[in-house]
Amino acid sequence: MGNKTILTKIQRKFLDLVIAEPYLRKKYYWTGGTELAEMYLCHRESEDIDLFTEHEEVYLPNITKFVGIAGAKIGAKSIKHTRFLGLYSFLFTLPNENKLKVDFNYYPFTRINKERRWNGLEIDSLEDIAVNKIHTMAMKPRARDFVDLFFILRLKKSEFSVNHLIKMAKIKFDWHINRIQIGENFAKVVTVKDLPRMLVPFNPQKMENFFLALALDLKKEIFA
Repeated sequence: MGNKTILTKIQRKFLDLVIAEPYLRKKYYWTGGTELAEMYLCHRESEDIDLFTEHEEVYLPNITKFVGIAGAKIGAKSIKHTRFLGLYSFLFTLPNENKLKVDFNYYPFTRINKERRWNGLEIDSLEDIAVNKIHTMAMKPRARDFVDLFFILRLKKSEFSVNHLIKMAKIKFDWHINRIQIGENFAKVVTVKDLPRMLVPFNPQKMENFFLALALDLKKEIFA
């Protein structure tokens, strides 16, 4: 989004190292909240860097080698590694005790739009992120998912309707999207706590009203 950036110096340095590594440029794309905020919305702070592959499972030897080199170059005091299924997380502790969390994840769902790049690195499209958020809404949304989807739908209201995103999520994930469940989860916006730190004016009450209206619209469509 122009010259404005939400990236910290360490995040940018790490991403530059990713861009300089041919193996990662070929296999992985940048996605998640930090990419969403940096490339499209500039709306909130985000700490993690999410690198996904849809080609094959994460090949740990190559990743750990890169992580070790990158850790030295960003001055990490320590690197902690955890795994959950196909998700490999690395937590870098820096000399000032700040942290950088980087996820490498096998995400076997073909993207809708693969044309987006940033400095040679593939990045997730806004439509793909929106579709992913709708998928999350059908399961267990977090506070930041409500915030992100709120800003996406307001920004792209002429392009991304909820019905369109539900349709695309069914195609992308080959999975039935329960509209009743999404409506019920939209209504849970009233319980949202621990909102992310925002970088633009934000009224939580407007977000609450927005999702409650969407929940009501879905209810009317389902039971019409």
